[in-house]
Amino acid sequence: MNRADTPRDRTELLLEAVVTVSRGLDLETVLHHIVETAVTLVDARYGALGVLGDDGRIARFLTVGLTDAQIHAIGPYPTGHGVLGELIRHPVPLRLHDLSEHPVSVGFPAHHPPMHTFVGMPLQMHGSPFGNLYLTDKRDGGDFTADDERVLEALASAASVAMENARLYDDAQLRERWARANDRISRHVLAGYSPDDVLSLIGSEAREVADADLTAVSLPDPETGRLVLRAASGLGAEDRVGAVLPADGTFATITFREGAPMVTHDASTDERAEFSLPLPVDLGPLAAWPLGESGSVRGVLVAARSRGRQAFSPLVVEALGAFAAQAAVALELAEGRADAERLVLLRDRERIARDLHDLAIQRLYATGLSLQRVARTAPPEVAEQVAAAVDEVDETIALVRTTIYRLQPGERAEGSAGRRVGLRSRVITEVDAAGASLGFRVRLRFEGAVDTLVPPEAADHVVAVVREALSNVARHASASRAEVRLSAGDDLVLTVTDDGAGISSDAPRSGLNNLRRRAEELGGVFRTEAASPDADRVGTRLVWHVPLPAGGQGPA
Repeated sequence: MNRADTPRDRTELLLEAVVTVSRGLDLETVLHHIVETAVTLVDARYGALGVLGDDGRIARFLTVGLTDAQIHAIGPYPTGHGVLGELIRHPVPLRLHDLSEHPVSVGFPAHHPPMHTFVGMPLQMHGSPFGNLYLTDKRDGGDFTADDERVLEALASAASVAMENARLYDDAQLRERWARANDRISRHVLAGYSPDDVLSLIGSEAREVADADLTAVSLPDPETGRLVLRAASGLGAEDRVGAVLPADGTFATITFREGAPMVTHDASTDERAEFSLPLPVDLGPLAAWPLGESGSVRGVLVAARSRGRQAFSPLVVEALGAFAAQAAVALELAEGRADAERLVLLRDRERIARDLHDLAIQRLYATGLSLQRVARTAPPEVAEQVAAAVDEVDETIALVRTTIYRLQPGERAEGSAGRRVGLRSRVITEVDAAGASLGFRVRLRFEGAVDTLVPPEAADHVVAVVREALSNVARHASASRAEVRLSAGDDLVLTVTDDGAGISSDAPRSGLNNLRRRAEELGGVFRTEAASPDADRVGTRLVWHVPLPAGGQGPA
């Protein structure tokens, strides 16, 4: 005999269920308690709870009575069609003798167990629909009764209070994590940590607070304006730091250009944009926030969950906006510190230049005049030596004047040539130009301080090697993908990879020999290899590897 066979048994069971459901604080646990209790109260074989998303469709589906094997065989959970959608459109209790006889029934997917009798009960929170309980197949073979319906209504009332308590508890926990994260970030900002360190911390803290699977922070390149991934956390995106994002068509670039946040429940089906980095899973809920206000956007913060997970709640979206604001403040403070340090440096250079001019040059000039007076009265052999010393003094004065010229504010070592275009920008230009002839977008990634560490001579070689390598891909490889990676550390390593047909034995070698000579001129090496030796299309990987001067000799 079922425990709820008599009114007294059922009343006791209902009271026990209300206490159990109301005792929970974790929302996930409360939801499972609700559907399990509902199945027990009405003696159903199967039960489910569909949680509604902001779009009014079923965002989550919790089941009781189905095995893992059955769930896997059935496939994706329902989103709200047929009889399940009837309770969404008309949130009132619904009892059926046979599901298949209802006018809106759409049948069951393959491998779904047969179900006949049905009772559905809407769940509300603050008077608004939250989800629906679905119970099928009463175990005694009969129909669900009016008493079953009343019991479920009582459970739904208790569940509403329990869900609200759990939601408030989740919000309180989130705010506590948010406050701790704010404290850690503020300490790093005020302590003067580098922008990259602060951005990495903001990304990791935002991921934890938002319970996201991925966070990414992108900033514009100062010369090209293209967004570059500066910090990432989750789903292996850390390995893509330094990657240059496409110029348009992504959530990050649209948010950066328009200066307004973008929030979507399913990034994989959102027609507005895409997420450009390759990831092991499809993304679902996604939020992109500008760093700064419209008109002064400094970058973009993106947070995402894998497809199928619950959408970001309004409180989580609010928290992400706060993290984006913190990132903007951190960048502004870092920029202010850099300006202050630059001003101190310029003042020191101006002081040194003034001291050299007013003290060192004047003393050297006086010394030269004294030596010339000595030479006029000295013996010929001494006069010749003194004249040589005077010439050396003149050369020293010329060297000091050149140093003073370079120390003047606004002047650079290149003199009138002006500011040198950075290697990063030159490589981006070459890659963008190659995309037109290739017919697809080339992936590009930088690692290390490329503009600072690479001297001008090596930078010119790099640009030429990138141009030649991508030209070879376009002319000979028949490739559909290509990637350029430039890494600067103790050595400079340029890698160009494609998925084409590979290098045939009878292919002309003049271009490759030129690349090899360029590497050897700088004391480096050049090699080619199959990118995927075991694949049908082996592809090609070109590696151009040269040492860098100690301490960096790139443009100042």
